[in-house]
Amino acid sequence: MRRVRRSALFLIAALLVLGFADAGATASAQTPDKGRGRNKASPAPLDERGTRVDEAMRVSGIRSHLALVRIRMKQILDEDARVDYDARRWLAQTLDAAFSPEAFARPIRQALLDDYDGDSLTRVLAWYRSATGRKVVRLEQAATEPGIAQARKVYLASLENKQPSDYRLVLIFSLDEASRASEGTLAAEKGAVNGWNRGIEQILSGQERQEVAQTQVALDVFRAQIRDMVSDDVLREMLYTYREASDVELRAYVEFLESDAGKWFFKTVYQGQQAVVEKAVDKVADDFVATVLTKKVTRPPTPPAPPTRR
Repeated sequence: MRRVRRSALFLIAALLVLGFADAGATASAQTPDKGRGRNKASPAPLDERGTRVDEAMRVSGIRSHLALVRIRMKQILDEDARVDYDARRWLAQTLDAAFSPEAFARPIRQALLDDYDGDSLTRVLAWYRSATGRKVVRLEQAATEPGIAQARKVYLASLENKQPSDYRLVLIFSLDEASRASEGTLAAEKGAVNGWNRGIEQILSGQERQEVAQTQVALDVFRAQIRDMVSDDVLREMLYTYREASDVELRAYVEFLESDAGKWFFKTVYQGQQAVVEKAVDKVADDFVATVLTKKVTRPPTPPAPPTRR
């Protein structure tokens, strides 16, 4: 048991991408968009707002974006051979519970209601109902299907012999930035690792708790480098996800994301995500401790020693 716990501790130290222990990482999500003025129409009734927000969440396929956040985090665990099976399984279980699309859905819906903009929402609905919008949603949904990891590796390997154009790469980079894909993933990873750290501190000895705290120094040093690594992984993922979209279609998607309506929608969605991340720290810690302790309690008991014959 001690070896497995140390393996989990080693993961926290080794996966520097998950550090980011500073408390101000989510502050950018709270910064108002000063560059954009909105002339809101007369407020719609609350029931109408809820119906329109629900429709926007449905047609936009926003659950695919949220599912990909968790998929990226679990890939980090799966691809690190230094972590043994039990530690990887325990950590993955905490991600399943704390970062499911369902956990994100309600806070995001509430954020869209709190910052409701009827005009922007109308344009969001119109774009996602267009032919290009429907195609983008279909491609993003396909990216969440199980069993595509190998196909993605094969496709990305093929790009070594046929590099995408610079223009294509610029479009992919713009999609990542405007949709906040890397930004949202990094924020969720920070919440997860802080929760894991907190959980580890509750179950390990005093000396090991000091080791956990000391890893934060290394995490801070490597923060900038690791941020670039995660962004690179997301960009590679997007090259595969949007492989069937033309440059013209990607350009249309970027233009939507960079429009006032697109900025409002994804900024508000991101704010809803941060509400989940802030609460996830305690949930991840509690789930991690409960999972480890359950494993410890349910481990088959040691057979009693045979009686000593006299």
